[in-house]
Amino acid sequence: MCKIKLWGRMATEILKDKNVNSEIQQVNEIINDAFWLGFILELKRKVSNTAKKEVLSSFLIYFSSIFTCETLKSNYGGLSGKRNITTTQINDYRMHNLKYVHNMESKDTKKLLDEMGVNFENYVFDLNLFVNNNNLVDTNFRNWNSNKEEYFELLDGIVATPFRWIEIFLPGLFEEIEETLVDLIDKYLNNIDEFKLEKKPYASSKLFRGANINNNEKVYILQRYGLVKTIILLSKLMEESIAFNIGNMEINSNHFFIKIKAIVIELFWNDNKKHLSILDKIFELNNIEIDKKFYTLNRKIRDNIHYNWIANITEGEYQFVSNYQDIYLKNVIKVFDEYINIKFDHMYERDYKFAKMIYELRGKE
Repeated sequence: MCKIKLWGRMATEILKDKNVNSEIQQVNEIINDAFWLGFILELKRKVSNTAKKEVLSSFLIYFSSIFTCETLKSNYGGLSGKRNITTTQINDYRMHNLKYVHNMESKDTKKLLDEMGVNFENYVFDLNLFVNNNNLVDTNFRNWNSNKEEYFELLDGIVATPFRWIEIFLPGLFEEIEETLVDLIDKYLNNIDEFKLEKKPYASSKLFRGANINNNEKVYILQRYGLVKTIILLSKLMEESIAFNIGNMEINSNHFFIKIKAIVIELFWNDNKKHLSILDKIFELNNIEIDKKFYTLNRKIRDNIHYNWIANITEGEYQFVSNYQDIYLKNVIKVFDEYINIKFDHMYERDYKFAKMIYELRGKE
């Protein structure tokens, strides 16, 4: 069973020791990731809109699983609280997030579609869409299993771990870090509150109406769309790069989001092994618009998820990569949007009311 364990020296001791520059880099990288994951967790707790809570939860579950697993692997951390969870479960969940691609021949995909009642052929309200002014942000497809009771303890532990890590490893600085986080929350909570987000039932058959793609590509869009769009929106809502020092540590939101984007961009390279034509379109656009030097640097930043060794990245390299990341992710959404059809008109309202009435009548039988 996995409980909080402290391997090696406390982070405060490492930061004071000038003879361990590589270890200081490792600790600073972990703290920066932990701080911003904790920041987004606190945002999620503060917002009242349930749709926003769900979207922020999806972000946290995905990226906190990487953080938790990598701190364990590098002997720098443990899971928050006393939980009946094994390190194998944590690693398997991380690998599922980073490597698994839905396929219509997969038992897991078939089971998921069956549980949700997703039917690409018939007009059934089988999805929930998260929309901003009728623009798609995410769906409930990619995190369907997160709402199952059997995953609650694992996911709760994963999401709570990053900021708890700071409390355990930096007891002398935690109060100052927590106060800084609270001040930032008060500043940026309004940005989240002003962002309109609604959850609306929709039919997958209508979402992909007229789309000349196969069902493997449809489930791929459902799997990846919200991951990309949420990152784009969150980085925009932050407005500007936030950077400050606490002791010898640099806390930098720009570095965090560039790393997050790098992780997702590398996913598409891995996904290409599945030979989806929709990815060919994305790569074609990127080949025209993106400097080839970008990919090596993006991979270098992405590999800093492995906390046992941290690569040095200059500010110039961060800026270079950031510019092309925005182009890359914009092209992903541009291609995905070619196959998506969303209309909340009077016909939608009529059809949804009728479907709801039929559902309620069946429930009374």
